[in-house]
Amino acid sequence: MRQDAKPYNSAFKDLTEQDPEALLQLIGALPPGATVRLLPREVSVQALLPDQPFEITHADGQHLAHVEAQTRYEPDIPSRIADYNVYLWVRYRLPVYSYVLVLTPRGLPDEPPVSLAIEAGWLRLIVSYQIVRLWELDAEAALNSGRENLLPFVPLMRGGLAELEKGAQALRQVESETRRRELALHFVMLGGLRYNREQIFDVLERMTMIPLEQLKESSVYQFFAEEERKKGIAQGLEQGLEEGLEQGRLEGMIAAAADLLRRLAARRFPGFEFGPELEQIRNPETLEQLCLELDELPDAEALRQRLTELVKE
Repeated sequence: MRQDAKPYNSAFKDLTEQDPEALLQLIGALPPGATVRLLPREVSVQALLPDQPFEITHADGQHLAHVEAQTRYEPDIPSRIADYNVYLWVRYRLPVYSYVLVLTPRGLPDEPPVSLAIEAGWLRLIVSYQIVRLWELDAEAALNSGRENLLPFVPLMRGGLAELEKGAQALRQVESETRRRELALHFVMLGGLRYNREQIFDVLERMTMIPLEQLKESSVYQFFAEEERKKGIAQGLEQGLEEGLEQGRLEGMIAAAADLLRRLAARRFPGFEFGPELEQIRNPETLEQLCLELDELPDAEALRQRLTELVKE
């Protein structure tokens, strides 16, 4: 109801709260056998944070350009773009055009969806958007644009090491030393999605004359260093676990074969006691083979001699 009809609004609120089923039945909105739960009148949504919306004013009016950056394509992109579009429309009441800027090809299907149709009762929405593949955009165009803020994107654009070096060299022309260092760190952060970061640091040091020590003092470099450290620890733990499981399996096989040999030897040569030689044999197949040879050994002394030979092998 309209905000200026406050007395009516109050009456409506009171009547619907007392008997919501009655009103819904009156207007034909309650299916037979259905139950009703009164919801709060205030409608709020969880905070949505699109990467970056822009208001664009032109000769024909205004619209919003919404850019959503993704390091890789993710299957939930269509539904997220729909959420953002609805939120932006409700807030600004302007046409919305969404662009999904995918930085790397990882996870991107051959034919990714570029729209989503939503049908929820009488609510029908069709949300469309455009996918921009950064690696298909020409690095030379960004280099020739004269826009220094495009330089960090160059490592991910169409081109190779030559364009990477040109991008680093162009950073050298940035007049502000502070801004040059900031752009260099963005260059490393984005470029690391494609190239080895140490390689990029080396290129920057050669082309921009920014001392590597200065870059290493940055929080960005420290972040990368910490990530690499965690990655190394995780790999070490995984390798250690695999080696531990393998070692445990081997020890179990050795123990089982040695126990079988003891039992068979006790039956074949009653009273025979194994010496330290048995503990020195670390190959379960060797112990199993000795179990098979027991019947061919004439006496306990032959068994002890055989154990000594196996230890020396």
